[in-house]
Amino acid sequence: MTPPSTLIFLRHAQTPWNKAGLTMGQSDISLSDLGRQEANQAVAALKMFPIDVIVCSHLKRCLQTITPFRAVGDCQISINPAWAERSWGVYEGVSKSQRGQETHPKNGETDADFRDRIQHALNDLPSGENILLVSHSGVFRELRRFGYEPEAGLDKIPHAIPVRLRRNRASQG
Repeated sequence: MTPPSTLIFLRHAQTPWNKAGLTMGQSDISLSDLGRQEANQAVAALKMFPIDVIVCSHLKRCLQTITPFRAVGDCQISINPAWAERSWGVYEGVSKSQRGQETHPKNGETDADFRDRIQHALNDLPSGENILLVSHSGVFRELRRFGYEPEAGLDKIPHAIPVRLRRNRASQG
């Protein structure tokens, strides 16, 4: 399939590990108290976008982030592990500064493996629908590499604030 030209991207709300600056990867961490507040606040912002389907990482922090919105809406949801954060192996639970620019972490995914996983997941998204993708900052960075640009001109994706991503024309060929 051809990847969609537009996505609404929602990064999960804050977790205790985000606050502490730790690498989460695929560790299944719940939201912090602040994160639960952020998830509730995201509902009003999400209502501003037309959404036909929600595609969500299977990790707890994403599922907990989208729960308040799902409670007030009737969108179908597809929970897909392909949209999980990169597996950082031995670096999960370690400060991001200690991880550095590792490209092949022991017991984790290489840069290429992660990129391939996201590319396949992107190609499997339904076209012609308004998709809300609930995922992670690493996925956001990969989408940027595939030519998706945030309307807000962000380099980093904030927690629990929806952002429209548009695929630039050069990447649509």
